Amino acid sequence: MAESFIQTQQRHALTAWRDLFQRPMGNLLTLMVLAVALSLPATFYLLAKNVVAVSAQWQSPAEINVFLSPTQTKQQGQALADTLKTWPGVDSVTYVSPSEGMTALKKQRGFHQAVTLLEDNPLPSVIVVVPRGDVDSDSTRTLSDRASGLAEQLRQRDEVAEVRLDTDWLARLDAIKTLAMTMAWLFSILMLAAVVLLVGNTLRLQVLHHQPRIQVMKMVGATDSFILRPYLYMGAWLGSLAAVVAWILTAMNTWLMDGAVHQFAQLYDKPFTLSGLSWDESLLLLMGSVLLGVGAALLATRRHLKEIEPV
Repeated sequence: MAESFIQTQQRHALTAWRDLFQRPMGNLLTLMVLAVALSLPATFYLLAKNVVAVSAQWQSPAEINVFLSPTQTKQQGQALADTLKTWPGVDSVTYVSPSEGMTALKKQRGFHQAVTLLEDNPLPSVIVVVPRGDVDSDSTRTLSDRASGLAEQLRQRDEVAEVRLDTDWLARLDAIKTLAMTMAWLFSILMLAAVVLLVGNTLRLQVLHHQPRIQVMKMVGATDSFILRPYLYMGAWLGSLAAVVAWILTAMNTWLMDGAVHQFAQLYDKPFTLSGLSWDESLLLLMGSVLLGVGAALLATRRHLKEIEPV
């Protein structure tokens, strides 16, 4: 019984595969449209994925830069840093001396030649303070509010010349990340709906083309579910082939954009390479495309098969 069932499924799958080549040009155009429709949400997903990866590589949004007055010596600055480590709500404190700041500045792209023209080191001592990210159960203040309060306490100290808490650009980056994720979801829904409609219309025309054969099959006692199987396999074939072509198109898009992204990232001394679809994401693309093809075939052909009656 199991062997007979397997052989039946193989015959239906081969029948659906051969039917694809009965109209090669039309099915090829359908396949390319499906691939483009699948590659668009996949590309937007990769953009959103890489934006999230970029935002994770930047410094903490609550990082506070404390610039000490020029009269403060290295020993005094280090002592202040040790004192700040004992403050409640402080996660880490890093003291950066003027010489260390100059060394780091020389490593920045485009600053090495400009730094060599300076006779003296104009950089002040800096203390980098990172507030704690955890929130107490009885606390309703956000991390941004607590960072602002900590920055205000630091401004009141006599040793401090200036305190900077730069969170605006990180807020913009977070907004871009949210926009990318929203666009990825919207394009995914629209393009997947287009895939369902396109596959359904293609198989509907296929059913109408095979109407005489279906009538003969019903005359000899074939059920609708038996006649439906080849069309389900055809939807699966279209979905799987479209997923493979869409994966290739997505990889090409990633490769084309990687050069521009790498050049842009070098301007900020943040080497970054676009990551493509992983093996599990590729498998999800294939499985989702096959399921869409089968679902579209089931929705589009079942009703038309019931309407066809043997003469």
